[in-house]
Amino acid sequence: MKIHQIIRTRRQALGLTQEQLAGKLGVSAPAVNKWERGNSYPDITLLPVLARTLGVDLNTLLSFQEDLTEQEIGEFLCRLHEEGR
Repeated sequence: MKIHQIIRTRRQALGLTQEQLAGKLGVSAPAVNKWERGNSYPDITLLPVLARTLGVDLNTLLSFQEDLTEQEIGEFLCRLHEEGR
């Protein structure tokens, strides 16, 4: 899942409205709405408190994966090759 899906899913699972989550973070409800639609991202300084509020760790919030997929490795190698020209 991407960050916007995690924010929306966890907020809803916790029974919070966008307004309530915004109040806990000190941001506006429209900001939370933009995050959940994937139109913008939370400020990096908000990530720890956002993760705690949603009951997830930062790795989960940021969709961190320990291992790259074969496709991701291939795309990375292609970008390196293109930049090396």
